[in-house]
Amino acid sequence: MSVKSVLATLMLVAIPFVVNAKPLTIYSPQGGDERGTFIAQKAKEAGLDVQFLGGGGGELFDRLVAEKSNPQADLVLGLTQPSMYALKAQGMFATFVPTWAAALGPDFKDADGDFHMFWQTPIVLAYKTDGMTGIQVPKSWLDLAKPEYKDKFTVGAINGQTTRMILAGLLWRFTDPKTGEISKEGWDLLKAVYANSRVLPEGTDYWKTVASGQMPVILSWYGGVVNNAAKNKIPISFVDTEGGTPIVAESVGIIKGTHELEQAKKFVEWFGTPAFMAEYAVRFNQAPAHPEALAKAPEAIRAGVSQFHPQPIDWAVAASKLNGWLENIQLNIMP
Repeated sequence: MSVKSVLATLMLVAIPFVVNAKPLTIYSPQGGDERGTFIAQKAKEAGLDVQFLGGGGGELFDRLVAEKSNPQADLVLGLTQPSMYALKAQGMFATFVPTWAAALGPDFKDADGDFHMFWQTPIVLAYKTDGMTGIQVPKSWLDLAKPEYKDKFTVGAINGQTTRMILAGLLWRFTDPKTGEISKEGWDLLKAVYANSRVLPEGTDYWKTVASGQMPVILSWYGGVVNNAAKNKIPISFVDTEGGTPIVAESVGIIKGTHELEQAKKFVEWFGTPAFMAEYAVRFNQAPAHPEALAKAPEAIRAGVSQFHPQPIDWAVAASKLNGWLENIQLNIMP
C-alpha cells in the first residue's frame, strides 16, 4: 500500500489540550472510535494531553515504517506482537521499562524493554447460536475450508490487524517453527478458506448480516464479538477450537526520535497501571495482561479469557515472515 493511500485512509481524532502544551501523538487502531476517546479523556484527567491517529493495524504499521527517518508519532498503542516485533527489528523503539512491567509474565513483555503488552485478546471462532440449523458447528479453524461453510463467514480486509492474526494462526499450523516456511498443504488450505469466504459489498452492515442468519459464523476478536452481539441482540456461542485459539496481546511502545520523550514515558507509566487497566476492562470487555488488573476485572471477563485454550505460536518468528505471507496471500491466494 502506498504512503499516499495510507494517508487517505487514516483518521485523526484530536482531543482538546491545554494552551501552550504540545499533545502526544499516538498511532493506534483504537484511535478512531470510542476507545480512543475514552483513553484520551482519562489521560487528560491524569494531566496528559494526547491526540490519536486511528486506522487499521496494517495501515499504521506501514505509516510508521514510512516515517522512520522523520517520525511523526510519539507512541504506538494497540498493535499486536507480530507488528511490534517487526518494528523492533527495524530499530523503531526507545527502550523504556515502566514500573508496572515487573508484574507482567514473560509472554507479555519484550525481553529488551522496547515494548510492553497491556491487554490480551483471544482471536475467536464463534457463531450465532440459533443460526446453525442443518449445519454442524465448526470444531476447528481448519473446518472453514469445508464446503458446508461456503458463504457462512467472511475473512476481513487483509489490512486489518484482526484479519492478519486470523491468517497467522491458520498458517502457523503448517509452519516450520525454525524457518517460518509454510507447507503446500497450508497454502492449499488457506486458498480453500478464501474460496468459502463471503464477499460483502462495500457498505454492508456486517453485524446485520450475522443477525439475519445469512452469515452465522464469526471470525473476530473476543471483546468485539461480545460488545457487538449485545448491541445487536444476537445470541452468540464460542468455539474452544481444536489446536487452540490465537491469543494476541496489544502493546504500547515509545517511538525512537520523539521530541516528547519524558511525556511519552509518563503516559506509558500511567496507561499500564492496574487501576486504569481494570477500569478499561469494565468499559470495553477487554482482559488485561497485568495480573493485578485482571484480578480486578469482572468475573465474566476472566471467564471469557479462560474458556479458550491458547494456540502456541512463536510470534517473533511469525513476525519475521508475516509480510511475506501477506504478499503471497494477496498475489496467489485471494480470489
